[in-house]
Amino acid sequence: MNYNELKRQKSEIRAKLKESRALISAKTRNNYAENIARRLLSLEEVTSARTIFIYISCASEVDTHTLIDHFLKEGKILTVPKIINSDHMIATRFTRWEDLAPGQLGILTPAGNHPYDSEIDVAITPGLGFTTGGYRLGYGRGYYDKWFAAHRTAKKIALAYEAQVIDEIPVSENDIPVDMIVTERRVINI
Repeated sequence: MNYNELKRQKSEIRAKLKESRALISAKTRNNYAENIARRLLSLEEVTSARTIFIYISCASEVDTHTLIDHFLKEGKILTVPKIINSDHMIATRFTRWEDLAPGQLGILTPAGNHPYDSEIDVAITPGLGFTTGGYRLGYGRGYYDKWFAAHRTAKKIALAYEAQVIDEIPVSENDIPVDMIVTERRVINI
């Protein structure tokens, strides 16, 4: 499949997944997020992790704010994504909510552009869609795939609503699968 066809197919799937995720009511999303958090926090990979890279949720993504608070209380080293320019993302330290401000794309991030370059035990990633084989469909800019390719991470875990798990996503050689997907109903080990 050529690049333009791959891009077109991914764009169509993204639109459908955005729509289906937006149709989940806020109350239902909150209930699902609680179930997802319970499942995630029961995983040995997460409980034993010292360093966690986690996205700061926005809009209709699986909420990570309570997870972040939990990890901070546990004394884990937290890093969060920060978009530096149109094609580069870094992991930067996160210690408190008060230090956040809207960054590129309006996503909350800590000030400063100092990357955290030590090994990360668990990376918790968002996405629009996932296959049971671990392939993810993001928002189309490739930030996470580029970051995963350049950084050693012991375990890549996606958080998703069950409605985001689909049979097939067109993939390219740059797409990096996750190791595990946690939904409100199950944990999918890849």
